[in-house]
Amino acid sequence: MTTSPILESITNFPMGPKLRAWFQVSDTSYRGHDNTSPTAEDIANFTDAVLKHLEEFSPRDADHLVDLIEELVGMNLPLLAIKMVDAFPEIFPSDDFRAQLHYGNASMLVGDLARAQLAFISAQQIVPEEPAPYINLAQIYCHDGMLDDAQTWCRSGLDADTNNPRLWEILAWVDKNLHANEKSNQECGERLAILAREKNSWAGASLACELINSDDVLSKLAALEKFYDQGLREEAFLVEFTALLGVTGRYDRIPAILWQAEKQSSQGLCWQLILHLAQAYMGLGRDDEAAHALDKLNKVKDLPEHAQVISKEMLAEITEKARLN
Repeated sequence: MTTSPILESITNFPMGPKLRAWFQVSDTSYRGHDNTSPTAEDIANFTDAVLKHLEEFSPRDADHLVDLIEELVGMNLPLLAIKMVDAFPEIFPSDDFRAQLHYGNASMLVGDLARAQLAFISAQQIVPEEPAPYINLAQIYCHDGMLDDAQTWCRSGLDADTNNPRLWEILAWVDKNLHANEKSNQECGERLAILAREKNSWAGASLACELINSDDVLSKLAALEKFYDQGLREEAFLVEFTALLGVTGRYDRIPAILWQAEKQSSQGLCWQLILHLAQAYMGLGRDDEAAHALDKLNKVKDLPEHAQVISKEMLAEITEKARLN
């Protein structure tokens, strides 16, 4: 296969594996991972390189085209993604969820909300159980001041994903703006609480408690406790539930809850739950077990920087206590 004449000009630009393969950039020659902050000139040169490369190397098929636009959107180059789609309308798959979603995302990022709206509606029709189109459509309608439509899409999205936190947040914002004459969040929280009960949603119940009285942590814990008693054990729920147990000083309950969760999970505990376990052990004065949990936490791949900072601070505290004793 002929090597692209622009190969040398793009090896330093950060891009995904599909684009690298399309550009015929080998792993040994690729140096884009070292360029974490490309300049405006870098971006302009890369854009020119893509457009010139398109003249000689078209996407192989529909899946390949979608792979390329997905990476371009992820690289925050939405206009380039749209140009690529517009260059090959004959192979762009109008009946493909991923294609419509990323095309919609690209259109929304460049401010073409009409085009984005059509793409997201198509995506929702293709895969109704996916929450992303509902979220994006609700945001578009919020932007356009069409609050009733935004509310409708939020509620429909919650039918597909009952505990989607973003949908609940948008719905709360819409509700407060539809009742702008109210002086507090309490009325909004009470309406959300009713809907949360209808949908049996812990995420909705949690947000409703926050709106009704953000200082009443015990009421929020009691609301989530009911879901735990019903057998709910999904990861996102346990993260919030164990965080509330920690805030209210119920450290003794956390180890047993997380031991059971880890036993039932094939993937192990997420980093947030491991951190909550370490914090619980420290709260119980079981520093050796806390240190063991922190050691496990620090082995998590791609551990967020703020979690690394918390871990170091906790280990320093454990070390200091051991020295004093």
